[in-house]
Amino acid sequence: MELLILIIHDAQQMDEILVKMMEAGIRGGTLLDCKGVLQAVAGTDLEKPPVFSSLRQYLNPDADTNKLLLAAMTAENIEKTHSIVTAVTGGLQKANTGVFLTLPLGYTDGVRG
Repeated sequence: MELLILIIHDAQQMDEILVKMMEAGIRGGTLLDCKGVLQAVAGTDLEKPPVFSSLRQYLNPDADTNKLLLAAMTAENIEKTHSIVTAVTGGLQKANTGVFLTLPLGYTDGVRG
């Protein structure tokens, strides 16, 4: 079993990913709203770091939150999910698209499939 950590910038894309995962028989997980560091810094009254002004052109502080999916799954389902994510997003190499990570799980309880 592996833990999938998937962060997608576009909430509509995450919705599509989840539907396609369910259609492929991949179920379960937890979906959370999250913010990137630059989004969080943009929303504070603190003095911004010097690099912030140059990054501001890439940042929309009023944008919706990102979506974070945590799901324990088999290596086979990780591969299927990665294919789905690539098909929906056009690939995560594009800036501000998302992040796909996995971590090995040594022990699980209450995880199905």
